[in-house]
Amino acid sequence: MPDHRSRWLRRVSNGHRIGPAGGLGEGLKQQPSFSSLTPEDGHLLRAIHNVRHLMSGEWTWDVLMALHAGPLQYTNILNSIRAEEIDTGWPRRKHRRLQDSPLNRTLRRLEQGELVTRTRELDFPYRATYELSLAARELIAGAGELVVWADAHRDLLDRARQRRHAADPNR
Repeated sequence: MPDHRSRWLRRVSNGHRIGPAGGLGEGLKQQPSFSSLTPEDGHLLRAIHNVRHLMSGEWTWDVLMALHAGPLQYTNILNSIRAEEIDTGWPRRKHRRLQDSPLNRTLRRLEQGELVTRTRELDFPYRATYELSLAARELIAGAGELVVWADAHRDLLDRARQRRHAADPNR
């Protein structure tokens, strides 16, 4: 199975923006720049909390990255996520084996948040296909800035991870 997440990370780290059809930069709305927001604005903190709540859940980003390559049926999403071996190195991450129930909850939550659309076939067998909404594609494109930040501050993240390991001996 192709490594879609790595390909996406390479595109983002090369300065490209990912558009709604997987292309680069096309179709994205113009947003005000982050530099125009200040912490005193109140809007900044509210917006960050709103996005955090919308994106809550252990498997949210995994589902979004699986669907980034294009529409998938449920089983293909599950297999795609299970095929990824990601060791974040953070404490309390003993296993990352996705089961049916958490995937169902994550997909329903993303549907309710209008980040994923579900299309169900009318003929038997009743298969459902999931795909990212335009808003989700814009969110992923915006997340590229977080990836750039994480790459630039890899040493900071390593030190924080080590301190968490030292503070959590039950890892």
